[in-house]
Parts: sequence; C-alpha cells; structure tokens
Amino acid sequence: MSDSSSPFRRPDLLRLDYDTYRALPAVANSDLSRLRDALEGRAPRPKGGSNEGAMEFGTAFHTALLEPSNYVAGQPGLNDTLVWWLVEGVKLNSQLAAMLEKGIAEPSCLFTEPLTDTLCKLRADLVLDVPGEPFTIVDFKTTIARDAEHFRMQCSNYDYDRQAAFYTDALRAERFLLVGVQKLEPFGVFVVEVTEQMLNEGRAKYQRLLRLLKAPATAPYYRADAVRAAVDALGLGEQEGEGGVA
Repeated sequence: MSDSSSPFRRPDLLRLDYDTYRALPAVANSDLSRLRDALEGRAPRPKGGSNEGAMEFGTAFHTALLEPSNYVAGQPGLNDTLVWWLVEGVKLNSQLAAMLEKGIAEPSCLFTEPLTDTLCKLRADLVLDVPGEPFTIVDFKTTIARDAEHFRMQCSNYDYDRQAAFYTDALRAERFLLVGVQKLEPFGVFVVEVTEQMLNEGRAKYQRLLRLLKAPATAPYYRADAVRAAVDALGLGEQEGEGGVA
C-alpha cells in the first residue's frame, strides 16, 4: 500500500525506438521468461527456431496495429493481407477502436521493483491515461486459441498473467486488458479483463523469478547450472545477491 503522505508518482512513459529500449540495462518481462525456461528445464530457444515465424508475424501485426507508418510490406514469409485483415478485425470492435484512438502506443518505462530493489523496464502495447477514466494497459496477442475460453486458459499457461501483474504493479494501472486476435479462421477477437486473482497469481510468478535473478544460487541443485547460465546470458549477473541454497 502506498503512504498517503507520499502520493505515488507513476514512472514516466518514454518514447523510445525498440533498439534503444532493448539496450536499456534493466530486467524485462521477456528476461523473466528466459529465466523461467531455465528453471523449468526447457531448452533455450535457438535463433531461427520453430517459433521464429510466429514471432515475426506477431511483430508485424503489432507494428501494423500500433505504429502503421513503420510497417514494411513485402517481407519474406509474411502475408501482408492477413496482417491487415487482423488489424481491421480489431478495429471493428468499437471499444478497442476508441482505445486505439485515445491511447499511447508502444510507450516504455524504467522502474525499480520495490521488493527486490531490481531495476526493471517494460514496453506496453497501449496505455490509456485519460482524465476521468481508469488508467488502463492493453496488450494484444495473436493466438490460435479456439475460442474466448481457450484464450483465457492460455493467459495462465503462457504467463500472460505474469506480464499483466508486472506491468500493472509498475504503473499502478487500474485496469489491464488482454486482447487475443485469432490468426486463423474465424479470426475472432477476445477481450479478457485481467482479474485480481490473475494478478495475484502473476505477481507471485514475477516476484519469485526476480528473487531468483538476485540470488541464482537458491535454485534447486538440479537446475543450478541452467539458471546460472541463463543469468549470465542475460548479462545481469551484477544484480545477484548473496543468497545461499534454499
């Protein structure tokens, strides 16, 4: 809880290009995903791996939706028609269309996570800071979920709840929306309002990983080498604390 004598001031929303954001020496949600993979025994995903096409399509969709002037057509392996078809599908939702008109697209921010005193960063898809309305973060996900309920299940399985909590806590957002956009027929759009329960579950996930980042020696012995390698690969070893084996 914040001290009423010291009103909370949200971190500044920064207008940075993506390369500048990536170079910021701070912990991102994607870094936590790499640490999670090491902790769970998942192999690091090599560059050019099987998910590369999905990542490129997702990036193309986000650019077309949020920064259309930066979209580059004709990239190898990308279906431009499908990308813009999905964008139009989102805009057919009047609520989302209004948010896209009023919101700030692709803002970045730096913040210190208070429990672990870790310098972190985030880059949100869309932030709405409109007087008289809840401070809202909107995140768009391309998906092959069958329907809205399937997408809701994926929010936990894919750790979207962790991302929502990480962003919500940093910006003290009052509302977080996850928007699933089907990239296969029937090309539905699913809007999921993140609940307090989802935030609590996601918060436990990111705080656990941040503690592990500060003290990788606390990882289970059978994952210690993988976790240490993941921390070293992130170039964040200087943030390690002195925790011993749990």
